[in-house]
Amino acid sequence: MDDSHHIPILFYVFAFLALAYFFYNLRVLLAVRVGKEEKNRSVGWLSRIGNGLTFGVGQRKVMNRRFSYATVMHFCLGWGFIELFFATTVDFFVVRGWFVELLPGKDTPWFAALNDLGGVLLFAGLLMALFRRYVNKPDPLPQSGFSGRGNLLGDTGILIFLLLLVVGGFLAEAARLAIEMPPTAAYSFVGLPLAGMAPVEIWAAIERSLWWGHAITSLAFIALLPLTKMFHSVAVIVNVALTDRTQHGLVRPMHVSQLMEDPEADLDDIALGTHQAEEFTWKQLLDSVSCTECARCTTVCPAYATGRPLSPMKLITDIRQDLYDRTIRKKEEVEDLLGGRIQVDELWACTSCGACMEACPVLIDHVPTFTDMRRYLVLSEGQPPDQATEALEGMTNRGNPWALAQGDRMKWAADAGLDLSVMAEKKKAEVLYWVGCAGAYDPRNQEVARSFVRILQAAGVDFAVLGEEETCNGDSARRLGEEYLFETLAMQNIETLDQYEFERIVTPCPHCMHTIGTEYKDFGGDYEVVHHSQFISELLLSGKLKLNGGSHEEGKVTFHDPCYLGRYHDEYESPRELIEKAMGGKNRLVEMEYSRQSSFCCGAGGGNMWYDMEETDRMNLARVRQAAATGAGTVATACSFCMIMMDDGIKVEGKEDSLAVKDVAELIAEGLEVLGS
Repeated sequence: MDDSHHIPILFYVFAFLALAYFFYNLRVLLAVRVGKEEKNRSVGWLSRIGNGLTFGVGQRKVMNRRFSYATVMHFCLGWGFIELFFATTVDFFVVRGWFVELLPGKDTPWFAALNDLGGVLLFAGLLMALFRRYVNKPDPLPQSGFSGRGNLLGDTGILIFLLLLVVGGFLAEAARLAIEMPPTAAYSFVGLPLAGMAPVEIWAAIERSLWWGHAITSLAFIALLPLTKMFHSVAVIVNVALTDRTQHGLVRPMHVSQLMEDPEADLDDIALGTHQAEEFTWKQLLDSVSCTECARCTTVCPAYATGRPLSPMKLITDIRQDLYDRTIRKKEEVEDLLGGRIQVDELWACTSCGACMEACPVLIDHVPTFTDMRRYLVLSEGQPPDQATEALEGMTNRGNPWALAQGDRMKWAADAGLDLSVMAEKKKAEVLYWVGCAGAYDPRNQEVARSFVRILQAAGVDFAVLGEEETCNGDSARRLGEEYLFETLAMQNIETLDQYEFERIVTPCPHCMHTIGTEYKDFGGDYEVVHHSQFISELLLSGKLKLNGGSHEEGKVTFHDPCYLGRYHDEYESPRELIEKAMGGKNRLVEMEYSRQSSFCCGAGGGNMWYDMEETDRMNLARVRQAAATGAGTVATACSFCMIMMDDGIKVEGKEDSLAVKDVAELIAEGLEVLGS
């Protein structure tokens, strides 16, 4: 073996010590074991490998047009690291004489070029990161220099350390090339020019020092990695690999009723909800450990954008600090998580819109974790938002958050002279039309309900409603943390639905669709639930519903994507198809700046419909201004809450004369009126 490539025994001693310290410090990852068991969520090995390669190594969700600079930066950092790790591993194997017949040599042309390319990518990414932190720093991005937030070397120190590592690697390579000058040296497109900057005698004199300097720096980085911010490069791969993407964003069931009725349960010692690290599941804790602090979640958060006291990133990293204080640092007195690190108003500011989860490149489940803490505030501490108490009492006593009479649930139909079949009499129907509380009681949504009935009747659909048997689905109760009330309403609705025969449920409310169609499954209610925009699209496609002409609306139309229809259920096309057809297919649909996956919440989700927050701007007003900026005369939506919020926002902004809000069903129904005229 060429003596110049010989690795000294002392290096192996240092490498052993570095690896030993690295594995010792992996306790920061293993600390998540104090969390509770993750029930009913499992990820097969193929999915784990696929997730790890796709979202971890491949950085699939890092790539985002809205964060184009950060996308390029992370691409350089990530793939620079990956290539250099690959090159270092290959070099080590070759020097040891392992698999030499399969592996490239140090000076194999493509390998030499690839090695330098990895260094260039990492170097460029590090410079971009420093520029982003000191010249063009986004407001939500945390920056603590050389210490802070529990990260060794802070945000800046680790970047400078890695720059020294990269520069040291290039100098060590330059020294070797200057001394050996292999025939393929030209392929080392960085190392060779550096080698020509000094006489070979100088390179020969410092070659061993450069080699050892680079080696010690590399081993130090490995040893200290778990203590630095860069540990997310390891934790993220573990986290995404163990993420059950079929359950992403779903609230975990508590089964409070069963717990309260368990004769062996010690009710005085049971925490309902979560307020410290040990009460979260191990996966929720792993989410917190994996947070890269990139601030994308906070950047896209509509609550943050409108001045509410919420940064999703802060809440997730607060959980991590609580975990480390209790397990790694073993502090005798730990600051309270709720009411200490996390203020109550921060939790109530969340609208559960899911923008944070959509933007997160490492698949963190923010909203379910926030909901678990809300559960503690409500169930264990009895502290829901003051204004929300009336809505919770209304759901408890009268089956709707408006606290209106159950006997008036069909008044919206009776007042319009609509004679509808009721399941209690009909017993069986092709479609069960779930009207929802807003459709039954809110005047503006009653118009939507009537329009949809006209569509169903025009298409000859066999449908019926529950009428006075329908009660609130419990969505707002669950988002507000009142899990016991949610379970009570869910079990009542499941008992009612199971009495009848129907193929599927159709509803105009994405919150009803999500709750009944997805969350009721945890309680034995397994139903096919579709949104009315999807159902209307099916009717048009099948030919059961025909349109001549179009809606009465003139000018351009813009569409406001409901959070629970879009981000939670990935339905973006059906409402747009209906708008195009209703408007005569004249390409009159214009998009807002924030649309589809990046849609801006109306502000009503997460129970926020029932209480107000201190904020510098209101979400619905901000959204109305975004709609008006398109020049459209109509903003279409497909959600009961969004309808209320947008209608209110238009009035507050004084835009009644220039902007109207319509549900997609209303636009289609107007087309039916044109057909019948």
